[in-house]
Amino acid sequence: MTLVDEGHPDARPVKVWTLQQLDPAAVVPGRVPAKAVEWQRVGDNKAELSAELYERVGRAWDWVDRAYWTNADWAEWANRDTHHLFLGCVDGEICGYVELDQQGPDVEVAFFGLLADFIGQGLGGWLLSEGLREAWLLPEVARVWVHTCELDAPTALSNYQARGLVITGTEIEWRLPPLPKG
Repeated sequence: MTLVDEGHPDARPVKVWTLQQLDPAAVVPGRVPAKAVEWQRVGDNKAELSAELYERVGRAWDWVDRAYWTNADWAEWANRDTHHLFLGCVDGEICGYVELDQQGPDVEVAFFGLLADFIGQGLGGWLLSEGLREAWLLPEVARVWVHTCELDAPTALSNYQARGLVITGTEIEWRLPPLPKG
């Protein structure tokens, strides 16, 4: 859904939550998945993979904020020293990802999600807790935070809270419905 100003014709209100953690001890591990999951940090080709995962994971949730980014935009985003990309893999196939954006002493969980074939298999809590653990391992971190909204997966907010993140703010954004697919 496209972000617009309030009052735009056809815009609908979308509730957005900001959550944070102020202590690494607050991370609540997700249950260990039934399937063996390999956790890996991506060092090379982050831009291409970041763009691909944004599209593949976001497709189900109408992520459009970066849908029109060019390869140069993705490279500028992902090739920074403060950008960190992690993958969860099951049987050699990517099941989900976490992107962290270090902003001084704050680390944003910029993107987190599962690929469609892996939703509902008990992987999300574990992947998120691994991502939070990685965030707290970065230098001089004082706060880890994330935004989520009612357009994300129905379990997104509860997963963030179950992993120890606390709601610090709620606001309304105005968005246009997605264009019909096909």
